[in-house]
Amino acid sequence: MYKRDASRLFIAMRENGKRFKIYLPKESKPVIDNVEQDINFIEQSDFQYLFEWKGKRYNCELVSRDQNKSTVKVNGVEYKFSLESLFSYVRHGMIDKDGKQIDENNILSPMPGKIVDIFLAEGDLVNVGEPILSLEAMKMQNEITASCNGVIRKIHVIAGQTVMKDDLLVEVTSIDV
Repeated sequence: MYKRDASRLFIAMRENGKRFKIYLPKESKPVIDNVEQDINFIEQSDFQYLFEWKGKRYNCELVSRDQNKSTVKVNGVEYKFSLESLFSYVRHGMIDKDGKQIDENNILSPMPGKIVDIFLAEGDLVNVGEPILSLEAMKMQNEITASCNGVIRKIHVIAGQTVMKDDLLVEVTSIDV
């Protein structure tokens, strides 16, 4: 698995509530809902596009766009959706209705020890079970893993730092799409 750049991840939301996670890597095919798609895009003129997918050609026209809301016509059928960057999507979900920051995905130290290595950086995407850092305790190295799919919001430790049980190590914002 390649390292994903969170700035290239988007959430498309249809009016009917259906959501699609779209990742647009720089040097490979788009990934929609974690499946690489064999889609070829061809710009024909302003706001007119042609794309090929599963052996078929589709004419696509951008009908209207207002901030993150768009209307697109594909082969004559109109689709309305909003397209959020991951950071915008997360920002909307990071604060609950009372205005308090949601912190159920914060990672606390399970025991006293020393941070040996940090594998990811702030802003990186992380999958549930993926190692984030290594903690040495009682001469054993323990991988501290993500409890959800999300984005590393803030790392509160550095390599070589000593931590106590329940110290805040990493803030992770979950992505629920």
